[in-house]
Amino acid sequence: MTITEKINQIIDQRIGRNEYEGKGRLSAIRTKKAFFNELLKLLNDYEGLRGNILSQIERSSGEYFMMSTEDPTFKDNVIATDTSALKLMVEKCLKECDRLEKRFNRDSINISVVGRARQGKSRLLQSISGLSNEVIPASDGGDCTGAKSVIFNSAGNTHAKVVFYNEIEMVEQVQKYLDAISIPCLLGSLGNIKNLTSEINAFEKDLINKSGGSNSLFLHLKKYVEHYDDYAAYIGQTIDLPDEKDIRKYVAQYDADMKPTYAFLAVKEVQIFTEFPVKDAGKIVLVDTIGLGDTSLGIREKMITTLREDSDAAILVRLPNPNGDNIRVEDDELYDLIREAMGTEALSKWLFFALNVCDELKNQNSGNAMEIALNQRALNYAFIKKTNCGDRKSVEDELLMPILNFLAANLSQVDGSLMKKANQLFNECYNSYYNFCLKVSNILSGSFKKNLESGGLFDDLWEDNLLLTRKLNELKTKYSDRNKKCDLIFNEVRRVIRNIAKHCPKKEVILDRLTAGGEKGHAHNAYNYYADNLRAEIREEFEEISRSTVTTLQDDFKREVCETLRSDEGGRLAKVPMQTDYKDDMDWLAHFIEEKLKNYPILENALNDILNFRLNIEGSIEYKADMALTCLDSNNQNKRFVVPNFQGLSNDEIASVIEQTLLSTIPIVADEMMEGVKDLLSIPYYLFCARIQKLYDRLIFKRDGNRELKNFYRKYAPAIWPQEFKNIANKEVALGQLNDYHNRLNELRKRELFVLTIN
Repeated sequence: MTITEKINQIIDQRIGRNEYEGKGRLSAIRTKKAFFNELLKLLNDYEGLRGNILSQIERSSGEYFMMSTEDPTFKDNVIATDTSALKLMVEKCLKECDRLEKRFNRDSINISVVGRARQGKSRLLQSISGLSNEVIPASDGGDCTGAKSVIFNSAGNTHAKVVFYNEIEMVEQVQKYLDAISIPCLLGSLGNIKNLTSEINAFEKDLINKSGGSNSLFLHLKKYVEHYDDYAAYIGQTIDLPDEKDIRKYVAQYDADMKPTYAFLAVKEVQIFTEFPVKDAGKIVLVDTIGLGDTSLGIREKMITTLREDSDAAILVRLPNPNGDNIRVEDDELYDLIREAMGTEALSKWLFFALNVCDELKNQNSGNAMEIALNQRALNYAFIKKTNCGDRKSVEDELLMPILNFLAANLSQVDGSLMKKANQLFNECYNSYYNFCLKVSNILSGSFKKNLESGGLFDDLWEDNLLLTRKLNELKTKYSDRNKKCDLIFNEVRRVIRNIAKHCPKKEVILDRLTAGGEKGHAHNAYNYYADNLRAEIREEFEEISRSTVTTLQDDFKREVCETLRSDEGGRLAKVPMQTDYKDDMDWLAHFIEEKLKNYPILENALNDILNFRLNIEGSIEYKADMALTCLDSNNQNKRFVVPNFQGLSNDEIASVIEQTLLSTIPIVADEMMEGVKDLLSIPYYLFCARIQKLYDRLIFKRDGNRELKNFYRKYAPAIWPQEFKNIANKEVALGQLNDYHNRLNELRKRELFVLTIN
């Protein structure tokens, strides 16, 4: 397998394509990144709640303050859940995810070239890439590289893309110089940079009293101010350079004639695309960095950022002095800077020393001595190679190919090691998060936890404040005495019987009929007529009892049930808001069932049974009345009907006999009616008691019915208990918020969520 093929395989494993489809390292790190973002958002949300809690306690007002008075440990427990340190750790995990995501998302292997200024870095880049001095400037004079360059191994003509800083980045960069040399000025916009002339002049007048470092930084700041017009037009742009001759203008501090240039001040990165002379270089990218020793601000930070975020390997270039050289303090400082930023262990897999030696430079002996000195030290690096950085063949054979071979053999292992190292960080984060969740749990301990576990406010009201069960029992007890008679029916029957006599015809009326002559004036016909008429009148009175008295009794019972359901001392359902108006209790019940109970079938059927209840005793009353009135039935088959003897009597005497005979029948009807009705008087109360028991059984005893009833009350609880919720709902909501965050935090308290899967 060629180096190119090996490198492609490493890239495939990172991205997750070809044979690594579905097993890529990139998807694993993105999953973890999404988790840490979710965790950070939850912690930020919780911190907002925590701040509100402590603010209320500080002001001695609000529901959380009241809670702190109930539990002396409440405030301290809340204070203990400070998220600051944990969020810093989560943010550190996210940065690690960002770094690995950027690494694994590259379709290339990036090799950075680092070192102090004037060591031969640019000549090395020229040798590897084949680019000329016009593109990658190398100078034996002052600092030459002005901006970061990224060189891609790409077939075709050499071309480039220049990415410039945006306005915010540019303003921040210049502001750093102002802050570093203590010029008290705050830039608000890009245009203010060119207006710094007075500040520059004032500082320059006292320059002799400034330190050497301040002098150097001031000279850089002065470039930004005096040459504003040379770079300002580029801010925020990205431009393509099809001609390689135009590239130097944006990457170098000097042109080919060593005259200073200033466009580089606005350059964030130059991407150069060219075909490398090395045929088996594959998808490698060279990253040029500004040499340490350049006096511009932030060089070290930019180099470390490049190594951490944009590099798979680094070549540290060192030019031994021909007159004898050894490891200097600045060499140690550079190595320590890299080691501290990248970790000692990782350096053995990706840091390469390149000693720039050749006969022309007359530093072979110095190079040999430096190699020995480096090997004698307990430094961590992959290997040391001596090469002529200005000779393409030497660089290819003695440095580049060994590096590519080494990377092809070790880079996958390096990636795995980086993921393991990330897992160590993620595990630390898990341990911190676990302890944090325990502290949140402490807030909800004791009475608060008990309140939440019992259902809180609603359960308290449901158990202690709702008197529906008691009121239904009281109503059932009212009608549960089987010996109790219905006074209303009894009194109505007695009233009817007392008034029967008024329906009995008077003698004068009867006499008029007898004297009228004809068939209807016949004594027996007249008697039968008045007997039937009296029976009809009495029957009508009893039918009125069935029509009105029983209906009234029935509706009064329904109203009692409705009152039990609606009253504050009962079911409190009058508090539930209705969309339509209603006329009375029965109308309310009908609308209530239609509007509110579509999703509560058991409750709906139970209340419909009340709404549609009928006291069906009309037939029984009618039967008892018929039995009592048979003595007035002129039917020839009726043996109870008494026929007087009218023979030989005058019309006046016949009229008296008819009147007296009918009047004497009335006590018989009354006695039989009162005796017959006695059997009916206990039926209404029995039916009422049975109907209430049925309602009670459905909604109180039956598990599904009681659950449905409770769910209904839970839904409308704030309306049913408005005053109670007004008084204590804030505390319940407060507890609910804390409990909600406690549950959400615990959902993420799983070690596997923090573990990065390593393929």
